[in-house]
Amino acid sequence: MSHHTGTLGICRNYALPMLVVLISSLLLPIYWAALCFPFLGYVGFIAGHRKAGVYIAIAGGIACYWGWYWHDNLIDPSCYRREVGATGTVSSLPLKYKSVSGEVVQSFRLSSTLNTAEGCGSPSSLMVYGVNGEQFIPLGAELTVRGRLTPNSSQWNLGSVPDQARSLAQGLHGRLTASQVIVARTSSGYLSHARQQIANAFESLEGPPRVIGVLEALVLGTGRGIADSDWERFRFLGITHAFVVSGLHLSLVFMVVWSLSRRLLFVTAPYKLVRRDWAIVPALVVACFYAGLAGFSLPTQRALIMLFLVGILRLTARRTKMRHIFFVAALIILMTNYFSILGRSFWLSMVATGILMWLVTQQNFKATNNFGGWFYRVFLTQIVLVLLMAPVTLFWFGQMTLAAVAANVILVPVIATLLVPLALLGTACVLLWGSVDNLPWRLAVEVGAASLGGSRVLEHVIPDAAMFNPISGVSLFAAKEHTVKLAVLDVGQGLSVVLSAAGKTLIYDTGDAPPIGVSQAQKALIPYLNRMGVKDVAMRVISHSDRDHAGGLGELAEQFDAQRAIGHAGIPCRVGEVLYQMSDITVTVLNGPGDNNDGSCVLRVMTDQVTVLLAGDVSAARERELIRYWRTTLRADILVLAHHGSHTSTAASFLKWVDPNVAVVSAGRANRFSHPRASVLQRLEARGVRILNTAIDGGVMVTSTPHSLTVGGLRDGNIPYWLNLR
Repeated sequence: MSHHTGTLGICRNYALPMLVVLISSLLLPIYWAALCFPFLGYVGFIAGHRKAGVYIAIAGGIACYWGWYWHDNLIDPSCYRREVGATGTVSSLPLKYKSVSGEVVQSFRLSSTLNTAEGCGSPSSLMVYGVNGEQFIPLGAELTVRGRLTPNSSQWNLGSVPDQARSLAQGLHGRLTASQVIVARTSSGYLSHARQQIANAFESLEGPPRVIGVLEALVLGTGRGIADSDWERFRFLGITHAFVVSGLHLSLVFMVVWSLSRRLLFVTAPYKLVRRDWAIVPALVVACFYAGLAGFSLPTQRALIMLFLVGILRLTARRTKMRHIFFVAALIILMTNYFSILGRSFWLSMVATGILMWLVTQQNFKATNNFGGWFYRVFLTQIVLVLLMAPVTLFWFGQMTLAAVAANVILVPVIATLLVPLALLGTACVLLWGSVDNLPWRLAVEVGAASLGGSRVLEHVIPDAAMFNPISGVSLFAAKEHTVKLAVLDVGQGLSVVLSAAGKTLIYDTGDAPPIGVSQAQKALIPYLNRMGVKDVAMRVISHSDRDHAGGLGELAEQFDAQRAIGHAGIPCRVGEVLYQMSDITVTVLNGPGDNNDGSCVLRVMTDQVTVLLAGDVSAARERELIRYWRTTLRADILVLAHHGSHTSTAASFLKWVDPNVAVVSAGRANRFSHPRASVLQRLEARGVRILNTAIDGGVMVTSTPHSLTVGGLRDGNIPYWLNLR
């Protein structure tokens, strides 16, 4: 008894302080500063708070270890875009896609070690891209890979979670574009072999490919087979989490098996439920099996930890509050995977699992054959889950949807109680008897098709107006009266600028929209506009038609109506036209019409405190023409460099006439064009110009008031250590 009492005492008294130490350590500017916590623990120990001191010191030591781990996995910048060699194990099912050239290639995750002779560091996990789509890459195989090494994306803007947080939460430390892949040895592990067998079975299963992709996602935890159009529909309906294995699926399956086994045990041997809830054992076994099929992904690991804590307490007939279980589970997760707290998956899976466990402990599991009562509990559970998850959903996705309530109530119970069990039963048939054409999978295909059909119906029945953000139009960052805010967003290799003044918003370019993945409008521009409380756009200027400037035009137009559209896909820019003028700001067109690089719409933004020149992609030849025509009018305090700092622009003569104090480069980190070029940087440095580069500094903010002017990037030095770039 004393042993369990002591354990629960630790849960109540020390789990939360240890969590506070671990989370606080993530805010420190240098990772080894977490050594202050072991010191504080030592002080507490000698002051008489011995247990508290020991646990605080332990938490501080764990934080220091993970900080060192982060530092050890950094890649030497001199190796970016170099050909390097790596060896490792394939830890994800390959995803096939079409490259820009139209060739079918594949990507996968490699638990890797770079060849020590390269001297590039020791990242423990890389994403490998560009592998020939015809080459068979088995899960768990040991590979030798050569390719071009690049860093993870490190974009950071107001309104968006930094890319570094996402990469760290997923445990990814770099990218490798492969030129050669050699399979040294196929997997000998049972789990990898079983998952590969199931993946092969899904490929041979007859049925609509979109439905097969959903079944594979629900069993193996990979969304590689789900169509982009379906992903968009799931996002609108707020049910993305329901179509890939997560803590929610694991918890729902656990609840169903636990409920059924309790009913069976209550009928056959009710006395066994008096002190020990043995019905929880089969539920834990099924949950472990399901997590294993998903490769024990991080969301399933987190859910398993919490489920096992609940299970141990039920089996030992111990009672404790749900929040104590939540704190202990969170502590175990952070001790074993520290940076997982930086990802939305941690919060979504932890909160969903916690809510479901709380709900299940509140329900009375008396034996009953009343199907209506069971359906009512499922219905009520989904409504409560959606409502209680709303704050987390709002934080990570920036919006909530009324459609989510209907979709979660109608579709998620079908997926959890019909589709997932059928998919798992069919998977058992494949593993035990090798039978792909089995009855459960045939039924699962029909139910999956009905679920996708239902999602399409809901998408058309529920209007776009159902999407809402309760804090839309309310922002602590919105520009106040007589304040002008200009943001050069970090959109990678591209350009997007937002000007806010007098309650009006002007957008200059939208960034890129690659063939694979989300556009920069979705990733950076629209979240920034939401963060600033923008309701509509007064003016949209697209400097020219290149994809890295106009790629996100479609997504922006869907979200925000523009009162005026200028440049590409609008009224041509007319040289000399004043687009906007008030007492404290004037926007003038210096070049047009907005068709190609030299025809880029060049804008001059002038306020009482600062003048900004937006140069588009004009070349040095067009710069000379601008000098001949505008001369002293080109003078600006801040110059957003033409063509991302290419050597074909920003000539010495142009710099002489513009004479900027600050130059802003909008470029991607370690981009393939080597922007900004060294020759351009040298010309700027020779004139004493301060250089801000979005690839290094993150989004750049210019704030002008009648009495002050501030210019700076988000990476200003006073940031958590894991947001720094090596």
